[in-house]
This record gives sequence, C-alpha cells and structure tokens, in this order.
Amino acid sequence: MRKKILEFMQEHHMAEEGDCILAAVSGGADSLCLLLILLELQQAMNFRLCAVHVEHGIRGDDSRADAFFVENFCREHQVPCRIFHCNALEYSRKHKMTVEEGARKLRYGFFDRAAGEFGADKIAVAHNQNDCAETMLFHLARGTGLRGMCGILPVRGRIIRPLLCVERREIEAYLASVRQPFCLDKTNEELDYARNKLRRQVFPILEEVNSQAVAHMNQAAGMAVEVLELLEDLTREAAEAYVRRKDGSFYISAELRKERPVLQKSLLYLILTEAVGGGKDISSLHVQKLQELFDRQVGRCLDFPYGITAERVYQGICLKKNAGKEPGPKQSAGLEEMICQKETGGERAEQDFLQISAEGYWQIPGYGYEIRTRLLENNFLNEEIPKKMYTKWMDYDKIKGTMQLRTRQEKDFLAFSADGRRKKLKKYFVDEKIPRQERDRILLLADGSHILWVIGYRISEEVKVTEHTRRILEIQVDGGTVYE
Repeated sequence: MRKKILEFMQEHHMAEEGDCILAAVSGGADSLCLLLILLELQQAMNFRLCAVHVEHGIRGDDSRADAFFVENFCREHQVPCRIFHCNALEYSRKHKMTVEEGARKLRYGFFDRAAGEFGADKIAVAHNQNDCAETMLFHLARGTGLRGMCGILPVRGRIIRPLLCVERREIEAYLASVRQPFCLDKTNEELDYARNKLRRQVFPILEEVNSQAVAHMNQAAGMAVEVLELLEDLTREAAEAYVRRKDGSFYISAELRKERPVLQKSLLYLILTEAVGGGKDISSLHVQKLQELFDRQVGRCLDFPYGITAERVYQGICLKKNAGKEPGPKQSAGLEEMICQKETGGERAEQDFLQISAEGYWQIPGYGYEIRTRLLENNFLNEEIPKKMYTKWMDYDKIKGTMQLRTRQEKDFLAFSADGRRKKLKKYFVDEKIPRQERDRILLLADGSHILWVIGYRISEEVKVTEHTRRILEIQVDGGTVYE
C-alpha cells in the first residue's frame, strides 16, 4: 500500500521537495493510516510533516478522549501537532446550518489556521475510495450533473488526498498489520444520516453484486473528471466565440444555439456563475430558463439570483447586474410565467418547478410569497410544533428526494396516515371543495409525486414530526393569498 500511495502522490504532484504537509488527524482509522503513511514517505519525498486535530465538542468525553489520543500519538512520533476545541452545535445554530455543515466549516477554518501557524504548503485529508464512491452515489440519488459524478478530487487547491487510491478495507488491513489501535466514532454507526445508510446498508449489497464495486465507481468518477475537463476546455473556447463582455454586461450570441445542447448549457452556466460571482445558487433550472430565453421574443426578461437580469435582445441575450440591487434572495424565474400560461385555458402547459433546499430564502413574484427554510437539530426539544397555516415543521430525514416547489401534476398524492394510506391530490381538492379554477394555481412542496405540503392547507402524514425525529425542516411562507 505504501508504494501505491507514493505513486499516486507523485502522479498528482501532491508534494514538492521541501514542502510542509499538514495532516488532518481525527484519530479514526483513515486519518491515522494517513499520518503513518506520510511518516513512512517523509524521507523518500523530502517533506516536513505536522498535524492538526479539531475537537468539535459534540460527543462529550469520547470527543475529548480522541483529542488526547491524537496528541499523545503525535508526541510519541515527534510530529508537531495543534489541537483546537470548539462548539460545533452552538456555531451551527447561530449560523443556521446543519451540524455536519457547521462542523465542516469550523474544521476547515482551523485547518487553514494551523497551516498558517506551521507554514504548511499542503493540507492532507484522509478521504479514501469508499468516501469517493459514497459521495458519487449520494449526488446521484439527490440529483446531479457531470460535476457531481466526479466524486472527490485528489487535489483541490492546497487540499491533497493521498488515500484516494485505496479502499477502506486496505486501510483497516494495514492498521491491523502494524497493530495500530485507532479511535471509533459511534455516530458512524447510526443510520439517521444518509451517508451512514449508504455505507452500512447500500454498499454491502453493491459489493455482493460485484466485489469490485467501489473500485469500478472510482474508475467511473475518474472518467467523469476527464470528460468534465474536456468540456470545460471546449466551453472556454466557445466563450471566446459567442460571448462579448462590455461595461459589466455579458452579450451571448444567438449563434450559440447551433452548438450541441451540452455545450450550450455548460457555457450558460459558466456565464451565469461569472455574473453572480459564484455557482452556489445557480441550478440547472436557471440554466434551462436562460437557454429557453433564446426562443422568446425580443424584450422578454428573466431575473436570476443576486440581482442579475437576462434580456432577449436582437443579437441574443444580454446578462447584466441591476444597478444598486444588492445580492439577495433567490427568485423564481419561471413560476410566475407558468401561472400566466395555465390561466389561458386549453391544454396544460409544460410543468415548471423551483428546487428548494433545507436552508434558504426565496421570492415567488407571481404569488407575492417569501419562503424561508431552516434545519433544526437538537435545539427544538423544548419548542412547540407551530400550528400556523403558513409555518410547518417536517421530519427532514423522511424526505427521500429533492424538494420542489411547483403546481400539481397528474400522479400527485398525499399521505393521510403514518401506515401509508394515500389519496390522490385531485380527490383531496374535490373533498376540500377547492374551486376548480384555483387548483392549478395552488403551490405544492413536493418530493417527486409525494406532496409534502399543500401550501395553505395540510402536510403529509409521512413527514410529520414525532418523538423519534432528529432533524426538523422548518418552512415558512409569508405573503400571498390564502385559499379558503
């Protein structure tokens, strides 16, 4: 394994002669293997080695014991080590993040701080092939494009991942061969987290189908990276041909429509992210709407996140930032237009939707709605479930797919009992005596065909909060019209 990791690090230029590498060490099997291997390679590759450990304050005495273990291990092996203590729960609540998100943000912040203190050139983290395969499958299940298929990259900035060429079983076998004990995180055994379910339930089945499932998924991720790199090169070339930048605006030629759809979407995504200053809030829906604008009449406009407006002009599309408009909530570019189409009569228009995440703020101009979502973990125990018509709590871990805000579709249903009894949405509307002319306009929070919330009415029984709930999705809708 040592030789494999050495060759992998050399292939990806993870360490130059004279570098200082900071190893992130939790005390678990993966990170301890990482530190031991780096110790073995230190002389051969001629780099300095130091370590960092972050104690998140989540698991009480167990967490502090892990920090003590890492500190002692580094002292015994003469590796300079920096230990940080924090309160990830409090930080996550304050910044309205999930505990996982908050802990990760804190962790990488401390990594950067330790790197500065030690003068480290690289930060080594202990992701392995199983982690890459789990990430890839997680992205596929939630909905992703080519970028999500890439899994975890070997190098990203100064973050390096030397163990990304080995599987978890190889790591455990190596530690057993050198009789090296390691810390166990009991939360990794719990099935309340999606990644743990993949790790403990899904991957054992995949490896029954093929024992090399993890290796094959990593090979596919590697090919996805190569394809993505090619697409990015072609996109930059297309930008030279089809995009003109002037006075902070982007003029996209209608000639782009002659290119293959995948290149069109890639270029439009690139320009949108460049216009807003990042890709965090740019989704495939935004790209689709911008692409469809080419087929609209001159003068039509769409609003995008952070005050960006796209206008159909004679030559193509002009993308610009509205002067004086501060970055703000995400707005739906399609829901208002969709309602106008449906009120014209005739056949149902093509369905439109807005993707909703667990933490965010959106405006729906066609309804006058402002929608806020947040995730509550462990800090809701003494709170009463809201009984307001436009504020709802749901068991977040029972939501299986990607949440969408949309109007009704043919196969929509509501769950009317915890044992799975269902009712078609159409029948529910009839039973509630909702006027026919209003049914196409009522907004729904949907998980596929499963309606989580008929906004202004009831939520699904399947996602109601119980004593077993660990994470709550709170969704609040302000403004708009209440249908009675």
